[in-house]
Amino acid sequence: MRNRWIITGLLVAAGLLTGAGPAAAQPTAWDQSGNEENPVPLPIGTYQHDGSGWYTATEFIILNMKREVGPQLIAIRGFSLTTGTPQFPGGASPLTPGIEGFPPGTFLGSREEALRSDQLGRTSWNPGTRLTLGYRLDNGWNFSVSWLHTFGVKYSGQAGLQGPNFAGPGGSGENTFLFAPVYNFDYLWVGQNPFPPNPFFVNPTSGIWNAATSMTIAFTQRFDNWDLAGRFPVFETENSRSYAIAGGRFSWLWERFQWRTVKPSQTTDGISFQFVETPDSAATYSNLISQRMYGPMVGSGHEVNLYSGTGGAFGAQFECTGALLVDIAKFRAKYEREDKVTQAKRARSDVAIVPNIDLSFNLTWQPIDGLQFRAGYNLFNYFNTYYMKDPVAFNMGALDPPYDSKLWRPIRGWNFGVGYTW
Repeated sequence: MRNRWIITGLLVAAGLLTGAGPAAAQPTAWDQSGNEENPVPLPIGTYQHDGSGWYTATEFIILNMKREVGPQLIAIRGFSLTTGTPQFPGGASPLTPGIEGFPPGTFLGSREEALRSDQLGRTSWNPGTRLTLGYRLDNGWNFSVSWLHTFGVKYSGQAGLQGPNFAGPGGSGENTFLFAPVYNFDYLWVGQNPFPPNPFFVNPTSGIWNAATSMTIAFTQRFDNWDLAGRFPVFETENSRSYAIAGGRFSWLWERFQWRTVKPSQTTDGISFQFVETPDSAATYSNLISQRMYGPMVGSGHEVNLYSGTGGAFGAQFECTGALLVDIAKFRAKYEREDKVTQAKRARSDVAIVPNIDLSFNLTWQPIDGLQFRAGYNLFNYFNTYYMKDPVAFNMGALDPPYDSKLWRPIRGWNFGVGYTW
């Protein structure tokens, strides 16, 4: 669906908002570039002064979104003997050395921290596009719709068999395993026996997250913004002008946290051991926040003519808009066994008020009538949005991970565009 919107927008979009119509009887710096034989209509920015007609635009956007996820401890090193283990006659079993004779509930291992939810590396830049379609009137008013879409950025982290500082595995290899305190699950989530087959007892570590060998986390973000705006002239001098902005705004923040756990069984041929994944030996947990925000938008803009002459017209533009948005947030938490045999999930919705302030600054170049290039900086500011305070809910019987509000969420980045006025 997203791809169809992008393709449709690209067919419509051809450039940024540019030049106006013919020069006035008393020409100023806004009316032409100074080259009498080949005048370049102005202004440079989105407010069109003279003439009427359609304009289209396409821009490349690259944004940096602050990653909002709490530093929750997910896993430690070791495992819990949930069933207890018998004492073997005549000493320890060669197949399971070091785990005999313990009562249920015994934890073996260093309990060293293995994985946190914020172990995702440094933040990155998220590429995207902004498409614009608009129409200007003879009186200088113009109306436009624009869509900004980022393609999504994904971060990941992992905990495996080897711990930090290459610490030893422990007497029975317990420090090579991972433990997370997931509870309230049924028999379908028990997982495989991580130890070699033993005639005296079956799996002593109930739960896919108990004595796991690998845990991987991932965090994905996307951002969309729609503006339906009108621009109306307010004040003008020979080399600058100001305008008012009014309309509506729709912003969409989409974030998902995923946690995959693998607990394969261990087999032996009497000489060596190997781990074998089975269909019921892996599970994935996901936590998703989808925040769709709607509301009215107002603001103002200012344009300055920097140079008009040989080589075209150069200018600068600044815009500031504010919106009061209703945030309709949807939350989804789910455990799912990787073979799709069973799952546990919960969904809920909430509503909040999110103030929003957007700032943009652009430098523009109009080499010929109707063609324009633009490059600039954008700062999107959202206040009181939701985020994952602790992304993982360990109680499978009542999935309810805690969410909280973030006072300020900035999204910043650059835009580069080219366009045409029809």
